[in-house]
Amino acid sequence: MAPKRSAGGGSKATSKSPPSTRKILVTAGEGQTGRLLIDLLATDNTYHSKFESLTALVFSEEAKSLLQEYEDVQVIVYDPNNQEALVDAMSEIDTCMLIPPARKDKAKITRALLEAAKKAKTVVNLIFLSTVGCDFAESDKQPRIREFIQLETLAMQPKSDSSSGDTGHSTCIVRAGFYAENLLLYTKQAQGEGKLPIPIDPDHKFAPVALGDVIQVLAHALTSVGPHGLGDEVRGEILVVTGPMMTAGPELAQAASQALGVKMEFQSISEEEAKKILNSAQGEDVDEAEKEYLLEYYSLVREGKTNYVSNAPMMAFFGNRGQEPPDFFKTYSSEFKPKKRRTAKNGGGGGGESSAPKKPPSRSSARGKGGAQKKKEAAIEDDANFDMEDDEGEEH
Repeated sequence: MAPKRSAGGGSKATSKSPPSTRKILVTAGEGQTGRLLIDLLATDNTYHSKFESLTALVFSEEAKSLLQEYEDVQVIVYDPNNQEALVDAMSEIDTCMLIPPARKDKAKITRALLEAAKKAKTVVNLIFLSTVGCDFAESDKQPRIREFIQLETLAMQPKSDSSSGDTGHSTCIVRAGFYAENLLLYTKQAQGEGKLPIPIDPDHKFAPVALGDVIQVLAHALTSVGPHGLGDEVRGEILVVTGPMMTAGPELAQAASQALGVKMEFQSISEEEAKKILNSAQGEDVDEAEKEYLLEYYSLVREGKTNYVSNAPMMAFFGNRGQEPPDFFKTYSSEFKPKKRRTAKNGGGGGGESSAPKKPPSRSSARGKGGAQKKKEAAIEDDANFDMEDDEGEEH
């Protein structure tokens, strides 16, 4: 679905960074967010015509192969020992989508990228991907999340630094919520036991957001146009993007049950049990820094610091709230739906074997599956809507 352009978008003719010449760089291009964003920009006509060039920055030579399918995307490799090359790369672009990599040294890398952009003095448009909850996180309890506050500050600083030239003239910060795709880490328990094991209590609430919806917001911001670079609807904004509904664990299980047509139960587990899952084969593709982030976010949920939703960007740009919980489970029904155990009755062996997958599905496989991609595509049928009690599953 093409995003709706705000009336305040400004004139393309007088834009400091018109679409006909806009040159975009996406950092952490090999990560789940970066790859999905590059895919959308490179293949969707809604966005593809709104920039001149697209470059991906990756963090290893091996990662370049992940983006080989995109002929028009230039791929460069980050070299921490060659700041001059990084400044040269920044000098070739005027728009940067700064996605911190999911690794322990992300703060150091982010500082290096911002310093290179300042020295280049050409990066007019700077969009920084942050995280929901960073303003409520505490340094001693949720350091991985809290550090985003410092990184946001660094991203905003060039605006008031005359020595940075045009860099940071037009900025936007996007605080993305907890990705619903993180629930795919628990498909083994969902398929094998019919349970969603999450380290929160039954009354704790949060608002998971579809990765595809976050990607659409980022793409809209990157290609928006205003007299000062980015469109006036995003320039200077801190856009908070969560899912459309605050939901507790039992409500997530209820949404899954109705969407999948089978019984699904919520299981409240301890943080230690959650660590075991992340450190097992189920979490083998998850970076250690991301594991820490997930555990810290769950701790925010337990502290009651995620009891809110923010649908304003989705409504303003696309006219809908984004992907609803039942739609998410329908989208990934094959990953979550419990399968029958093989028994003598249905042709299996006498003991039966688990149907859970040996390896969890990649969470980067959410290509275009958010509510903003196709407003009606994942809409759930009326008879599959689920009822909530007045004090549960608030919609805001």
